[in-house]
Amino acid sequence: MRIDIIVYEGVDELDVVGPLEVLHRAAQSGADLTVQLVTRSAVEHVTGSCGLRFQPDTVFAPDADVVVVPGGGWVTRDDNGAWGEVRRGDWLPLLALAAGQGSVMAGVCTGTMLLAHAGIVGDLRATTHHQARHDLTELGVRVADERVVDEGRLVTSGGVTSGIDLALWLVERWFGRNLADGVAAALEYQRYAPARPTDPPAIPGACTPAQNPPA
Repeated sequence: MRIDIIVYEGVDELDVVGPLEVLHRAAQSGADLTVQLVTRSAVEHVTGSCGLRFQPDTVFAPDADVVVVPGGGWVTRDDNGAWGEVRRGDWLPLLALAAGQGSVMAGVCTGTMLLAHAGIVGDLRATTHHQARHDLTELGVRVADERVVDEGRLVTSGGVTSGIDLALWLVERWFGRNLADGVAAALEYQRYAPARPTDPPAIPGACTPAQNPPA
């Protein structure tokens, strides 16, 4: 499977690097996945909110199995960041296209706001950074006070460090809890119960709570 993490000017670095590290380590540990950083158009680099420069792998194409959408700059209403991207609107139809073509959409922190404004969240349950939940509620979203929320075709997480939990859940969902726990152990990251969805839906092709991925 292919997992794309979108990056844009002003993106929160940890929203990107947390999932990237988890997914890369999962691939090294045997998960049949590739992960890459993608931009809306061809650029040499993207600068995050703290000044870290990302060198993207390729330009976004709406055919990944999973699209991870990080946030950044929403609460402070920065022109560079998720707030600015929503105002400009360039990412919104691209994300909607990917969702319409079957990609699972995954929002990290205020990346959920991009998904909501793209019309992807709708009446599904979702979460985001605690300071952006009011904005999400005003869009008619059923906001959940949970670390990770899995609605099948939409997975969201609340808070900057929650990108690690979201990525570990994606690994668990497709490749089993043993592999996800192994990645967490390698990162010396303590997983805890609230970091998993409380009631994930039954999803064809995904792992069950049992230890092993489907044949």
